[in-house]
Amino acid sequence: MNSIFRTSLVKIIAIVCCSFILGYVYYETRTIPSNFPVGKHFIVEEGETLRSVSVRLEEEHFIYSALFFRIWISTLGRDRHLQLGEYIFNEKHVLGYMVKKFVSIGPDIPLISVTIPEGSTTYEVSQFMKKALPHFSPDIFGEKVFAKSADGKLFPSTYFLLPSTTEERVVEIMTSTFTKKYKDTFSSETIRSPLKNENDVISLAAILEGEAKTKEDMQVVSGILQKRMTLGIRLQVDAAKETYTIKGLPEQPINNPGLIALYATFHPIESPYLYYITGKDGTMHYAKTFEEHKKNIQKYLR
Repeated sequence: MNSIFRTSLVKIIAIVCCSFILGYVYYETRTIPSNFPVGKHFIVEEGETLRSVSVRLEEEHFIYSALFFRIWISTLGRDRHLQLGEYIFNEKHVLGYMVKKFVSIGPDIPLISVTIPEGSTTYEVSQFMKKALPHFSPDIFGEKVFAKSADGKLFPSTYFLLPSTTEERVVEIMTSTFTKKYKDTFSSETIRSPLKNENDVISLAAILEGEAKTKEDMQVVSGILQKRMTLGIRLQVDAAKETYTIKGLPEQPINNPGLIALYATFHPIESPYLYYITGKDGTMHYAKTFEEHKKNIQKYLR
């Protein structure tokens, strides 16, 4: 009798637990939050994870459970398929629709892809942005860059932006990308004389973007220019005309360098050369003396 009672009790407990679990799952997946923010926009930006999106959806009352949202998407094998952009919900939706919206239907306003090449000047960056973003003002952008001393730190990359992204937000995104890339790549590097600080590194890297094309040439030119700085010789580079009248680096970076040029500032290749030119064929030609340099000019540029 006791055995039958225990068996029945276990079954009853199991049924109650299953009913509770099924009820909880139904509540989480088939009911809609009473305070669902109808009409509110939700933005998924580049670099966001499934976890961060799900947590924000729960916090902003679009869904009841971030966990169930993630489980559902993982079950579908769509963990890495959240579509970037701006989502607009003009009516309330159950969790299943929300999952479908983010991994299949997609955003109401997709993000726009903008590619900034290495060595782009701040002006060139503004023109790329103006072409892609309908309300972008190059003048306002220039003011924001100047206010934040962001010249040289508008990291060249491909960005995914909302059409409504402001000029200030573009500066924030690009400079924060620079900070992360710089720290991740060069945190263990030591800035050596004649370079004094990070600004010198960026300024020299910007010149290298304008003066050389390949990684090795950038490293050789980096060695030549740092040698000239040590010797107190003017750099006299065509990419930065002011270096013909001043000693040392320009006060501000002349463009926004990429990782290869930045790497070359930390890893210059030592050579016996003090001069170089880029020939009409695009090849670099080096010289130890000014006389050799003049001969290279006659031979490869005339």
